Amino acid sequence: AASANFPVLFMSVLWKGCTTRGAMVGGFLGLLTAVILTVLSQAVWVDVFHFKSAVFPYTSPALFSMTVGFLGIWLFSVTDKSARARIDKAGFEAKYGALGGEI
Repeated sequence: AASANFPVLFMSVLWKGCTTRGAMVGGFLGLLTAVILTVLSQAVWVDVFHFKSAVFPYTSPALFSMTVGFLGIWLFSVTDKSARARIDKAGFEAKYGALGGEI
């Protein structure tokens, strides 16, 4: 859950360049990475599938999958030139502009 939800919540609240496309793709990439790395870790690869050693050597993939989520949000938001992206960015300014620029 942290790999899919936290990067999306964090970036959508604190970064004015976050777009809907970036949030969707980045959240999905974080989720997909977390599931794949969990399956390849010892908890599943060795303990469930009974292979000799795990492909992914760490117990928790969160450090890696959250990084993929953040990078995915950034990359797909920066490259998003759609009309929806302009609306998303204008909405951020309108939302926080009413607070006098203070978050």
